[in-house]
Amino acid sequence: MLRAFEATARHGSMSRAAIELNVTHGAVSRQVVALERFLEVQLFRRRSRGVELTEQGVRLFHGVSAGFDRIRITLADLRNDRRQRPVTVTTLPTFASRWLLPKLAAFHGQRPDIVVNLRTGTDLDDLADPGVDFAIRYGTGAWPNTTADLLLSANAYPVCSPAFLETHGPIERPGDLLDCPLIHNVTRQWWIDWFVAAGLELTALTGGIVVDEYGLAIQFALDGYGVVLARDPLLDRELDSGALVRLFDIKVTPHFAYYLTRDVAKVLHPEADLLMRWLLSQADAPPPDSAGRAGRSHAALAGRTRTH
Repeated sequence: MLRAFEATARHGSMSRAAIELNVTHGAVSRQVVALERFLEVQLFRRRSRGVELTEQGVRLFHGVSAGFDRIRITLADLRNDRRQRPVTVTTLPTFASRWLLPKLAAFHGQRPDIVVNLRTGTDLDDLADPGVDFAIRYGTGAWPNTTADLLLSANAYPVCSPAFLETHGPIERPGDLLDCPLIHNVTRQWWIDWFVAAGLELTALTGGIVVDEYGLAIQFALDGYGVVLARDPLLDRELDSGALVRLFDIKVTPHFAYYLTRDVAKVLHPEADLLMRWLLSQADAPPPDSAGRAGRSHAALAGRTRTH
């Protein structure tokens, strides 16, 4: 009824409306009459050369036209979304800015036709949500009802700013760090693990700064407030530029790592599956200057510690 009414009102003619809708003139007339009976108002005045909207008809035409326009726009958007098949990925803010975004830029250069929606946050998203294709999570890899493919094992080692080293150095032995303010991300256990790997028998640590987001821990270290455990490869820029220096060769691999995860019952559409496999291939390649970075950091440390 509404289609017949809208076409008739737009053309000012039931005959032209019938041609557009591919029905007979009588069919359009019957639908319009049925609508008038349903609403209990007169919508058209019949003229010798067509029809003319009544005041109530004008009101209905504006509402129906706007509604049809919104329906057309929504249908077009849905068709476009279907063609583009956007891939929605969720992850932690620091990992997104320091590792994932450069990778996505490279991916876009190869596949500009694939739209990637990136969501960041510290809360775990519901991977059963149809709006989420997969996530990159930091943890043990044991999340219920999910698959978990290892993406990156983040080796941890202590770093600090040159200004902090000037003030608190020399830092020549791992035990010297026990007298320094340590920056912890969520738990002190990773620092305990590092000290044990360095040969110090520790079961507990006190003091220091504890933050719930790794980006804050990095910023505290850059500002010279303490020593943080770097996670390869998230601090490459700071180590390359000298904004942070590596204090020791000793490193520990925490039980936590970065995993590509998705709902176990979800079948990824081809674009999402392609991006997921591409990210896994990118994680296989070691940074080309990793050896040089370690050498530069230790050289900087040796030069500074000799001045004290």
